Amino acid sequence: MGDVSAAAYYAFCNAFLSDMQRWNRFSEKLDGKEITSAGHLSSRNFSFSDEIIGDDGKLNFYIDTSFDVDAAFGTHVCTDENDDYINLYANYDMEAQQVCDELTIILWKNDGQAELSYTLNVAEKEVLLRKMDEYCLRQTGMSLVDYSAQCMVDDAKPTMEPTM
Repeated sequence: MGDVSAAAYYAFCNAFLSDMQRWNRFSEKLDGKEITSAGHLSSRNFSFSDEIIGDDGKLNFYIDTSFDVDAAFGTHVCTDENDDYINLYANYDMEAQQVCDELTIILWKNDGQAELSYTLNVAEKEVLLRKMDEYCLRQTGMSLVDYSAQCMVDDAKPTMEPTM
């Protein structure tokens, strides 16, 4: 509530702003402070590292796991009791221009690996899309839409076969 109150004050402190300007100020102050219900991921959970990998019509993003993954995914890796860890990935469908519905979770345990998934809700997908776009811009100098379009063009180009 404190975030909302501060954003409302900021939006309405100037009596000469139009409704649209007020809304923009209000939204700007709340950016990155999305309200999610317990167990859901917020913008604070989504940070990326490594390169963006294009594969099979999708862009793959590695999500850093610097948050409580056990609470989010029901795993048991944030402990000294074992050496388990997870790799977490989000995909962007280049043709549909949207975040895929699920995160891929690779759970690494002493006895091997298991692949799990986490279904994203609409709010999580919106936040993830914005974060992907920001990361893509930093990594490639292009927006997510522009980068995915370039990747699709590059994938469509025929490869040159060496001649003998």
